[in-house]
Amino acid sequence: MRMMAILLGASAFVYYVTGLRGSFTRRTRLYFAMGTWVFVYLVTMLMVFRGGNL
Repeated sequence: MRMMAILLGASAFVYYVTGLRGSFTRRTRLYFAMGTWVFVYLVTMLMVFRGGNL
């Protein structure tokens, strides 16, 4: 549950930040947010499977 909150928070932050200047469309901002979701998930899984030591 905590990991889902972290993923949602990171994605929402990226969605918000990319919309500040208004240069990206909603679809592009959504793609950035989804990419952030995947990236944070993969980094978290890498840390878990390596024992938390990077």
